[in-house]
Amino acid sequence: MGCASSGSIQQVNNTQNTSKDLFKLEVQQAPPNHIQSIQLYSTGSKNNPPIIALNSSQKLVLEFDHLTQSASQFKIKITHRNKDWGQSSLSPNFYLDSFNEFYFGGGLKSFSQRPSFFHYSYEFPNDQISFEVSGNYLIEVFDYQSNKLLFSLPFFITENRGQLSTRVNRLYAQRSNFRLEHQLFSRYLYPAFIENPQFNLSFSYVQNQFWGRTKTVSIFDTATPGEVNFHLGRRESFIGDFEFNALNLANIEADGKQIVEVQQDVIPPKVILRRDIENLDPPPRFLPDPRLGLAIDDRSASYARVQFKLEADQSISGSESIYLVGDFNEWMISEKNRMKRNESSGLWEGEALIKQGFYAYKYAIVKNGAINALSLDRGFSENSQNYLTFIYYKDPSRNYDRLLKVVQTKSK
Repeated sequence: MGCASSGSIQQVNNTQNTSKDLFKLEVQQAPPNHIQSIQLYSTGSKNNPPIIALNSSQKLVLEFDHLTQSASQFKIKITHRNKDWGQSSLSPNFYLDSFNEFYFGGGLKSFSQRPSFFHYSYEFPNDQISFEVSGNYLIEVFDYQSNKLLFSLPFFITENRGQLSTRVNRLYAQRSNFRLEHQLFSRYLYPAFIENPQFNLSFSYVQNQFWGRTKTVSIFDTATPGEVNFHLGRRESFIGDFEFNALNLANIEADGKQIVEVQQDVIPPKVILRRDIENLDPPPRFLPDPRLGLAIDDRSASYARVQFKLEADQSISGSESIYLVGDFNEWMISEKNRMKRNESSGLWEGEALIKQGFYAYKYAIVKNGAINALSLDRGFSENSQNYLTFIYYKDPSRNYDRLLKVVQTKSK
């Protein structure tokens, strides 16, 4: 790292582990089959990222469905994390004004019986949970009876200190495949208590809430007192035409467009979709605003086992597998959503259990543990990308990562 007093642009090593290119964090636990439609967001809109300000009136809401005939109890555990998602050295009584384990229940039974489910909603901070410090947090949900971990999700508490702005610069024909790129540039006016910004501040970007693909900034400039400018290098730029297919499952009935058949004689009903065609379809009419899709919360909403079909015009080797990923499976690579080739039709087929709603999804190729979510895209059409910029401060007295500021920026 260069000398702070020189005011020169500085470069640091990118320590973020993205070797597997996961959509979600490695510390996240994928839910079992009987836990569905998980959402964590800040109040105001279900499209909001799970970020709230410290000591504010803002709330986070956790929602999910438990596919069962009877109500259940759950345990929540909250832990403070470093910016790289390793567990921080802070004790729970330092970051929480309470214990770090809580219990809740009180689910609402669905009217639908195909299958039946209980819908749970938990809002915090509350009388049980009060946060003392900012930073990255992980919420883990356990079954009360067995104490088995069911799933986990990240969320963020920010101090909302300083002024931050981010802009998106479009780069054309930078890659051999001519994909559009987005290079992000930011300016941060930091608070007066920060004396050594070149050593204590760090910066990162996230595209479309894919937390596992967080990019740590490698170039920043502290020449101007009270201000730091930083950006991604061109080689670190995001794909600007990252595409999503849209699934409209608001109604579980054949429409002759996307849904070609519904089999109501099974529980849950089986929905067969029209095939997707790799690289041959025109750009979709619906360009989803990533955080992406939402399940319908109505207790009359039903689940369906949805069959997807893909016509791939490229050869898939024996060492490669195709997986279905989307809002409905938390963007996690799972064997239950692995596509299989139908030798008679030549199509790749896969299934997912999905609640009525409107979703975004993709097909991803996995080879040797690495995810390629680009090669099966359709038209490479530019659509809106949603970026989050994070400012971290390494607290010199307690040696933990405070989250000073977060800003959201849309590319279009």
